[in-house]
Amino acid sequence: MCSYQSKGGNGVEGFNYICPKSKQEALMMLAELGKKARIVAGCTNILPNIQAKKLTAGVLIDISRLDELKSIEAKEIVFLGSLVTVAQIAESSSINQAGGVLWQASQQFADPLVRNRATIGGNLANASPASDGAVPLLALNAEVVIESTRGTRNVSLPEFFVGPGKTTLADDELITGIAFPNASNWQGAFIKFGLRRSMAVSLASIGVVVDLDGRRIKDARIALGALAPTPMRALQTEHFLKQKDVDGDVIEKAAEIISAEVQPISDVRASKEYRSYLAGVLFKRALEKIIG
Repeated sequence: MCSYQSKGGNGVEGFNYICPKSKQEALMMLAELGKKARIVAGCTNILPNIQAKKLTAGVLIDISRLDELKSIEAKEIVFLGSLVTVAQIAESSSINQAGGVLWQASQQFADPLVRNRATIGGNLANASPASDGAVPLLALNAEVVIESTRGTRNVSLPEFFVGPGKTTLADDELITGIAFPNASNWQGAFIKFGLRRSMAVSLASIGVVVDLDGRRIKDARIALGALAPTPMRALQTEHFLKQKDVDGDVIEKAAEIISAEVQPISDVRASKEYRSYLAGVLFKRALEKIIG
């Protein structure tokens, strides 16, 4: 185990920095320190928040060296270790095959520097309503694998996110992986809309996966970002689409349903009315990308 003590400065409070040698050691640290500790790995979100005084941390536990959390397995159940980076997802042919919508999202995630540092576990733990990681994983029916010294639990993403920046993660728990059913027989599309493409926080984003028989939608899963307090599934739209033959009328009706289903807010970047409109537009683009 390594350790370092920062005295702070420039308005930033001091903190202790420790790096465990194993997952079990990290879990024991969390069990002992609880609220005093924060997990770090890629540091693309937590350090800017500490510098902006949005977050305090007496102890930073750096898990970035834990190779046991860096695996990718694409079998009947696809498993991503929580320290898998967005760049690794973008470079993975197995993820492109088994979870194409996630692979597409990884191509549009920030810039190469951030992709090389940002981890999929950290992206979910940040719980941004506009998360480019959460949206495709929601569409893939993913679960978060959470561990503590008390045991392991799998939590679906709709249950994991409880509000902007808030999750069900307890103070002594660590995200160790993400799992979802292999979707190689499904077709998908991820589309985001922002003011500066990949570097922008999305005004709206969508991940769509469908099980097709010709032009008939046997099943559909639709997830949306930046259109509700948490990334959300468009369950009413999904229900409408099941067993429908895709044509112009079906697409237009589904776009109307999804625009009414979202729960956006107005802010300095866009009004809630514009975001609702975007939901329908992005849905049509995604389905057209899939169907052709």
